[in-house]
This record gives sequence, C-alpha cells and structure tokens, in this order.
Amino acid sequence: MTYQLEVVDLQNLPPALSVLSELENAFFQTLKLPKRKTEWLGGRVALKRLISAYEHVPLHAVEVLPQAQSGKPQLLLDGKQSMLPFSITHSQGFAVAALAPTHKYIGIDLEKISPRMNAWKTDFFHPTELTGEGDAFLTKLWTQKEAVVKLLGTGLTLNSFDVRCINDTVQFFNRALQIYESVGSPAITLQTRPLLQGFAFSVAVAE
Repeated sequence: MTYQLEVVDLQNLPPALSVLSELENAFFQTLKLPKRKTEWLGGRVALKRLISAYEHVPLHAVEVLPQAQSGKPQLLLDGKQSMLPFSITHSQGFAVAALAPTHKYIGIDLEKISPRMNAWKTDFFHPTELTGEGDAFLTKLWTQKEAVVKLLGTGLTLNSFDVRCINDTVQFFNRALQIYESVGSPAITLQTRPLLQGFAFSVAVAE
C-alpha cells in the first residue's frame, strides 16, 4: 500500500488568498458557516501541498473544485483535469489529504474516538462486522466504511449494511456490489493506522 499523507491543523491555516486560485476563492466565499469554511480550506491546503510537492508546481497551479453536476471534488493542474487519485477528510480540528499515484482509487477517513449511542451501532453496522467492542473499535469500523465508500466515489449514499468491513476486509452487497462491479471489482486493501492521538484513521486503496 503506497500513498502520501498531509495533515493540517485547522487552527494554523494560512490566509485563504495565499493558497486558493481565483475560482477556488470564489467558491470559498459562497460558504456561509465558519466551521464549513475552515474545514473546506484545510482540506484544500493539505491536498495542494501534496500535489505541489509531487508535481513540482506552485500551490496556485493546483485547483480542487466541485464538479458541476455531482459536486464531488475535482483536481485540476494548470486548469486541466488530473487523474491522480486523492481523498480528503477532516475531523475535530484537523484535515488530512491523501495521494496515491501508483493506485487507481483511494479513500480515507479520520474520526475522533468518542462514546456513541447504542442505536448508532445497530443502525450502521451489520452484526457480522461487530467482531469487537468499545468506542475505539466502533470508530475504527466507521472510518473503514467511510474510506471504502469514498474509494467508490459514492460517499454515504449507500446503505451502510451493504458495505461490510470484517477484520480489515471488505464485502459488498446489493447496490454497493453493483457499483463495485461497475468499476471492475478491484482488489481493495484496507488499513487502519495510527495518525493522531485520540483519533481513528483508515485508508482504502485499489489498483
């Protein structure tokens, strides 16, 4: 599993105009909630730093803009679409970006480990996934699901039971299986690794 990561502290972001292109800044100004603006900017800062270092281009040459129809982030280099696989996540004061140049797909998720209501466990996790217990285990499991659906490009539009993460392997069912097969059924490697104290962080990559 080969990928690069960049972690950004949302309390220490550079000024928006120092990293955003004109088009990015125009979109940034449409965001109303301060929390949303900070998280959006943090994710772009993290990804831009990764791409800038990898492609040896200035930050302003890297743009991450929402696609017109889906709203999903689209990576542009000097105004042209780039197919470099990337993913962005943020949680509780941090943003993380990942770049996987040697893979075709990547998804990541970062979540603060915290107590959850029992209904959350029963609503989002299939019984076969519950091979452990406790806040750390359930948060890890959630980040794995999030990483996988980001890899597929669907986000949380899928039924949570249709994507099952069991002992660091992935199983798909129903609509999730159809989407997985539509992208060629690539072999997915799923990893949960230490990144920030008190957080769970998972990465899913596929060729």
